[in-house]
Amino acid sequence: MAQNLTTQSQTSVDSSQVVWPVSALADWAQGQLIGCPTVVCHGISTDSRSTRPGDLYIALVGEHFDGHDFIQQALEKGATAVMVCRQSAVNCPLIVVADTRIGLGLLARNYRLSLGLKALVAVTGMNGKTTVKTLLAHTLQTVAPTWATQGNLNNDFGVPRTLLQLRAEHQYAVIEMGANHRNEIDYLTRLACPDVALITLAAGAHLEGFGSLQGVIDTKGEIFNGLADDGIGIINTDSAGFNQWLAQLADKRCLTFGRAPNADVRLLDVEQTANGIEFSLSFNGETHAVSMPILGAHNAMNAAAAVAVCLAVGLNWAQIVPGLQTFTGVAGRLQTYRLAQGGLLIDDSYNANPSSVKAAIDTLVAIPGRSLLCLGALAELGADSLKLHQELGEYARQHGVEMLFTFGEATKATQAGFALNRPPDTPFTDQLALALQVQQVLQTAQSAHPLNILVKGSRSAQMDRVVAAILERNDHARLS
Repeated sequence: MAQNLTTQSQTSVDSSQVVWPVSALADWAQGQLIGCPTVVCHGISTDSRSTRPGDLYIALVGEHFDGHDFIQQALEKGATAVMVCRQSAVNCPLIVVADTRIGLGLLARNYRLSLGLKALVAVTGMNGKTTVKTLLAHTLQTVAPTWATQGNLNNDFGVPRTLLQLRAEHQYAVIEMGANHRNEIDYLTRLACPDVALITLAAGAHLEGFGSLQGVIDTKGEIFNGLADDGIGIINTDSAGFNQWLAQLADKRCLTFGRAPNADVRLLDVEQTANGIEFSLSFNGETHAVSMPILGAHNAMNAAAAVAVCLAVGLNWAQIVPGLQTFTGVAGRLQTYRLAQGGLLIDDSYNANPSSVKAAIDTLVAIPGRSLLCLGALAELGADSLKLHQELGEYARQHGVEMLFTFGEATKATQAGFALNRPPDTPFTDQLALALQVQQVLQTAQSAHPLNILVKGSRSAQMDRVVAAILERNDHARLS
């Protein structure tokens, strides 16, 4: 039986405050309208299960699903019109297009262009893009109504739905763009038509889809292909690919951030404490001290990126600083809990690649106390997977991690890299068993030597289960 596309929470666009004549939707999608042109729609749905009265239902087609199989269900839920790529006998207006995925994209693009946004910001990068996106949304929202990508809606289905959730009152939009193969971001940026486009970092992640670090650099650079004629590109002086991206922006305005002396927004003097990070940013001839209640020295670089974007859209320092000072991070990304035994549990389980694991290890070992790393297997690393997993074990040992518990077949190599001159430990076969082993260690921990625990892994490793199991068994207080 055919499968419907995605979960309900991701597939229905908020119907509040919009009235879209089906004729306008057909024009935006460059489709042929069959039926009454005066029918109106109040939202967009790509899943019959979450369709609401007044929606335009778009029958998307994929490798393992066909939305045309669910048209009747969508109509029973109250859809007033349907977008299809083949004729269908229904008693409602039809918008017929060659490809409903492309039709959805065109609909979103032209709707976005019909709005009077002050600025749409597009964000991509191998590390930091979700944190920067969330920090930007948090900061811009203190100035004016802002909409940003929700959850992981950052692909060729998610970005159009995010654009269609914009409303007339929004003055800023922050759109996250992810990719695991070439040309994906090129498509997304041409839909979003950003006024500002940011690349946080190029690093060795998802190489299975890109082939090499150069493939990552090329793909992330695609974000500038959709940049408005008077748009601004923002790039990291410390990242691989910087010179290539700078050349791409030769005929555009460009702002840079990083540690390099020539960075427009220069990061200085980063210090991590158990309660957050403190650093300085230099720009426009002035240096500003910043304190943020989140862990991770690398988050100071994310803050520098966000500040560069805010300057690009016209904010001043007084408008920017409240957002920095009150930002407490993103769920599953260095979220910190104080355990009753005195140590910290650091939940960085949302996702992982080699460079983000190393940054998280740096965060862990900078906190006073003993250190335990719980690492789930990393996905999409291609032919170098075992080598990269082993290097992570070596990095953890060399940087002072005391204990390593792992989950997943590939982490046998991590254990081998960590062990050095002794037999490596065996990875756990399920997350609960790993969490129970952590619990045994916690029970012997002494307050004079607190145990700090970092939990990280690719999304497929579901290391959030480890976090949940530890928190369930221990009194704790949320710090960030």
